[in-house]
Amino acid sequence: MSYPQAFYPESPYLERVGAFVPESTMSVKELSGSLDLTSTQQRFFTRFLGLDRVAVATGLGLADMLTSAAEDALTGVDRDSVRFLVHAHTMQHVSVSEPKILDDVRQRLGLRNASVFSLSHMNCVVGLYALQIARFLLAGAAPEDRVLVVTGDKVLTHQARLIPDITIQGDGAAACLVGQDSRGDRVLGRAFTVLGRFYQGIDCSPPLQLEYKQIYVESLSRVMTEALENAGRDAMDISLILPHNVNQLSWKRISELIGIPRDRVYLENVAKFGHCYSSDPFINLAVARKKGLVKSGDLVLMATAGLGASFAATVVEIGKGRES
Repeated sequence: MSYPQAFYPESPYLERVGAFVPESTMSVKELSGSLDLTSTQQRFFTRFLGLDRVAVATGLGLADMLTSAAEDALTGVDRDSVRFLVHAHTMQHVSVSEPKILDDVRQRLGLRNASVFSLSHMNCVVGLYALQIARFLLAGAAPEDRVLVVTGDKVLTHQARLIPDITIQGDGAAACLVGQDSRGDRVLGRAFTVLGRFYQGIDCSPPLQLEYKQIYVESLSRVMTEALENAGRDAMDISLILPHNVNQLSWKRISELIGIPRDRVYLENVAKFGHCYSSDPFINLAVARKKGLVKSGDLVLMATAGLGASFAATVVEIGKGRES
């Protein structure tokens, strides 16, 4: 679903984007025992879906991951200007051993003026959706006020690491400082949709699972096109697509449908990290900036899908960035 620009408050800027992916990884082969993968399934994930290694945060809690990503985004920032800390998470139960996790993160970061809350129940599109929430929180705020959105989940069980025939989940986190500093990356357009009949996700009946596979590419392509229309831009204006890191298989067809060359889809991190839930597009944006794959004035299209079936896309114009 997309709406006319006049419906919303002024679009914010992504002043800084930080990411945390643990250095420790495991190969699909190493994970196959705990995931009960056959040799045929291993080959399917690696040769056809393009996965290789998966980020595994051994010895780290979710609060550690979120704090690390947020510290990356808050470098040189007046932390008293952060009025809200929002955790957008995919899994409804984020931790079994870290009560009041978000308040713990707030204290670690020294965010004295920040109110905290979390968002869930939208699966892996919740990170992009949280940018909309931040937009409304900033409506009427002081120019210096900011919202810090953190995304991240840590796999709690072996069963939660695997989405059969689709992807293997990795541990990762990201942080996005949303504000009104025009040196940041400007959010130009967005679109979001949910196809409610698939609400049971992987527990859908076999006929519904088959239908979802058949409409997945078209549905994600449509929401990406709607985001472009919402931004008033054309597909060929996009310098880079920053997708979720679910797998590589569908992107040739998606790029054809939306009219963006396949070589503009950034898929390098699929094989490096696996699917880090709702953090993927933000991790990819942070990595793309660090590697110089995007420059000031470029347009990027962030896109993701979640079980359920939810789809979201956001068009962002890369800014010149802050000096500190």
